[in-house]
Amino acid sequence: MAKEIAIPWGAWTGGKEATDLEFPDSWDVQVFRMRDAPDITDKATIQRAIRNPIGSPPIKSIAAGKPNAVIAVEDISRPIQCKDICETIIGELNEAGIPDGRITLIGALGAHRPMIRADYIKKVGENVVDRINVENHHPYENLVNIGTSKKGTPIFINKTYHDAAVKIAVGTVAPHPLAGFGGGAKVILPGICGIDTLEANHKAGLRGIGIGLGFITDLRKDIEDVCSKAGLDFSVNVVTTSRRGIAGVHAGHFIDAHRKAVEQALQVYHTDIPKLPPKDRFSAGFFNMYPEDTELSQASGKGTNAFIGAQSLFQRKAAVIIMTAAPEGRGFHSLQGETGGRLYQNFGDNILYKAVMESHPLYIYSQNVSKADVHHFFPERTTLHKEFNRLVEGVENIVGPSPKVALFPASIQLF
Repeated sequence: MAKEIAIPWGAWTGGKEATDLEFPDSWDVQVFRMRDAPDITDKATIQRAIRNPIGSPPIKSIAAGKPNAVIAVEDISRPIQCKDICETIIGELNEAGIPDGRITLIGALGAHRPMIRADYIKKVGENVVDRINVENHHPYENLVNIGTSKKGTPIFINKTYHDAAVKIAVGTVAPHPLAGFGGGAKVILPGICGIDTLEANHKAGLRGIGIGLGFITDLRKDIEDVCSKAGLDFSVNVVTTSRRGIAGVHAGHFIDAHRKAVEQALQVYHTDIPKLPPKDRFSAGFFNMYPEDTELSQASGKGTNAFIGAQSLFQRKAAVIIMTAAPEGRGFHSLQGETGGRLYQNFGDNILYKAVMESHPLYIYSQNVSKADVHHFFPERTTLHKEFNRLVEGVENIVGPSPKVALFPASIQLF
């Protein structure tokens, strides 16, 4: 006999975006869900948030008398669908006197892959794609050097963005292992900065300096310094639900509105975990990467960081299972994810990874990646399983036939 547990699965793939996991009845499986929130489904609520900003004038006041505008929007690797948000922003710009023909949307890719029309339709809707100019950011070209940050980060910024009279950004405030949270100024850096800026910003973080998950880090402060120099007139910050819905919209000044979003995020993503004596701790942890499960490149670092955040629940040699739909396979990250990339490094060679993860058996569960994909990011000892029943057998061989298992259904959970 087996017991089925439904989890969300396969962001942006359409349909129900869910799957069932079959665990043996002999397993003690405990599901740790985030606090979550209802999905906001009415456009009027989104419009009110954008028209009543935090710490800044409304878009119509900012854009009045200006010749053009640019909207930087996070890419498809992030969970939120931005159709209603972008349509509202465009409407406000139109009312301020900026027509569709003088509005450009830039995919804030950072070092991720370019997006195609189908991606943009998923992200912002076909109406937006057909109404205004849509461009991908390029981290190697179309850049302007505007100096350095207080920490000495060289600032190369997208020229289309730099030259625009009105600058707006839209991003999700999801937990991030380097900057604490996404959204706000992070749409600008790394979103629309050059590769030299990305390298300088990430380099210290990869050594564990100035980083952290779920709070305002020193790396985030450097990002905000860069953003202040590049300029950002209006920031839309979205808190997501576990279903990729919108829990809240916080618009206005790129720091003030972001901090309000962080306040909500800390509540929505909060996950209660007990304090357990060693004898009662779990022998295996299953970490699902939805809603950030488009590719293995995204899931890799976030999966290990999820375990690190919840490690007090686990035995010293507990098995760690990272689960990702990864419909795009290995994925792409020109700074950290590609052979020859300036900061590419297998996790097995990372000192922070070794300090926490080296004693734990590590598994990847995904139907859409290969062993070569897995070992591109993870050490050779990492085991890939494409069939869940085979994964179950592999875990039992390591931790025993009746393990105590903790299951985390979402990558955005905070502990």
